[in-house]
Amino acid sequence: MKKNHILLSLLFILTFFLSTFDIAQNNITGYWNGRIKMLTLDLDFQLEVKKASDSLNAFLSIPKQLLKDYQLSVFHFNNPEVYFEIPSPAGIAKFNGKLNADSISGSILQAGIAGTFYLGKSIKPTVTIKEPEKTEPLPYLEEEAVFKDKDVLLAGTLTHPKENKKYPAIVLLSGSGPNKRDEEILGFKIFQKIADYLTKNGIVVLRYDKRGTGGSSGNIRQATTEDFTNDAIAAVEFLKKQPFVDVKKIGLLGHSEGGIEAPMAASISNDIAFIILMSGPGVNGGDVIVEQQKMNLKLAGASEDLIKENTELQEKVNNALRNNKDFESVRKDLTDFEEKDFLNLSPEIRSSIKNKDAFIKSRVQTQMTAFDNPWFRYFIKYDPIPALENVKVPVLILFGELDMQVSANQNRSKIEEALKRGGNNKYKTIVFPKANHLYQEAITGSPSEYGDLPKEFVPGFLEKISDWILGISY
Repeated sequence: MKKNHILLSLLFILTFFLSTFDIAQNNITGYWNGRIKMLTLDLDFQLEVKKASDSLNAFLSIPKQLLKDYQLSVFHFNNPEVYFEIPSPAGIAKFNGKLNADSISGSILQAGIAGTFYLGKSIKPTVTIKEPEKTEPLPYLEEEAVFKDKDVLLAGTLTHPKENKKYPAIVLLSGSGPNKRDEEILGFKIFQKIADYLTKNGIVVLRYDKRGTGGSSGNIRQATTEDFTNDAIAAVEFLKKQPFVDVKKIGLLGHSEGGIEAPMAASISNDIAFIILMSGPGVNGGDVIVEQQKMNLKLAGASEDLIKENTELQEKVNNALRNNKDFESVRKDLTDFEEKDFLNLSPEIRSSIKNKDAFIKSRVQTQMTAFDNPWFRYFIKYDPIPALENVKVPVLILFGELDMQVSANQNRSKIEEALKRGGNNKYKTIVFPKANHLYQEAITGSPSEYGDLPKEFVPGFLEKISDWILGISY
C-alpha cells in the first residue's frame, strides 16, 4: 500500500441512461481518444459513441486497466454539454465536459477529488482479421477436471503425457485473491506456462479455479487459507484416482499464499510426496504486510517518519484482528493517519481535492473493507512455522531477488530453520537474480511494473523446477 500514490480504479459495471435526444447527436458520434488525469493517475482512454434508433450508446476503453469497449450506463449529451458517470468503491466518478468542434474537455470529480479529461476526435484503429494461425497439436493430453471438497465443486485443467505409463504429478496452488486456474495477472498466464513446460517434460499437472471463481463453486469472500488447503488435499485425492499418475509421486507447488497452503497440506496428508514454495511466507501474514509496505514506501521515496507512522498504524490494525477486537476500534486511528497523510500531499494534489472530508472518509472506508473480512483475519494471525516443522518430504524453496511482496530476506531463513528444526534436510533453496514476485525479469520489483514487463519467466526458472521434480529420490 503506497500512502503517497493514490490510484483510482475505473473498472465497473454500469447501466445506460440518455438525456433527451436531439439533432446535435451527430456531433458527438464517433471515436474519441484522450487522457484522464487525477492526482497521480494519468491514463489513456477512448470513448466511442454510436447512434441507435432512439438513443446514443457510449463505450469506454482503458487499455492500461485491460478494459475494452465497455458500455457506459450513464451518458448524457445536450449540445454542447457532455456528462457521464462511472461508479466505483471510492464513489461515483462524474465526468462533466463540453463538446467543441473536434474535442471534448472537462473535469472529473470523485470522492471529493478533482481531475481533468480531454478527448480528441480520431479514427478508430482498423482491426485486421487474420487467418487463424496453424498451431501444432499439443504434444500431451489436456482435459477438464472436476472434483469436490465436501460441498464445493472445483473445476480445472488436467494435462498429462500421452504415453501409457505412470508419471509424477503436481497440483498448482495460486496466490491470494480470486485467481482462476491459469493464475493470470495482467495478461501473464503464470500457471498455464508452468503446466505446459512441466507436462512436456513428463509431469502430470492439475491447475484449477479457486473456489468461488471461474467454474468452481463456493464463496471466496468467506473462505480462508485453511479452506484453500482442504481444496488442495481434495485435488491430491483426485490425482490419486488417475491411471497415469504415480500415487507415490504427487506434489504441490504453491505461489505466494499457495506457499502457505502447501506446507499445511503436507503436514496433514501422507499422500503428498514433495512441495515447492514459490515465494512462500515464513512469517505470519501481518509481518508480511508490514514488510511489503516498508519496501514499497521506501522504493516510492517516502520519508522515514512516514514509513514509521505507516508501520505503527498497520501494527494497530494487525493487533485488533489478532485479538478479535471490534474492528471499528481502529477507524479513528485510520482517520487520524489519513488526516496527517493529507498534509503530506503536494499543494497541487491538495488543491485538486475539493472535499477533504469526503476524500478522507472514502479512503478510510476502503481500508476498513479490505481488512475486516474472514480471509484477512485468518491471514494476519496464521503462523506458518509449525506446519513447516512438520513437513518431512523434499522441499524446493524459490524466491525472486527483487520480490516486493514476499521478500527473500524476511522469509528464506525462517523457512529453512523451521525445516531443520523438524529434522528435514531434504530441501533446496534458489533465489533468482532480478526476479520479481511473478518471476519476471524486473527493474525494481515493484508490482506497478508487472503489466509492462515481458510475459515470460527469468531464464532457468522452469528448467530448475522440472529438473528438481524429476530428480527427487522418493
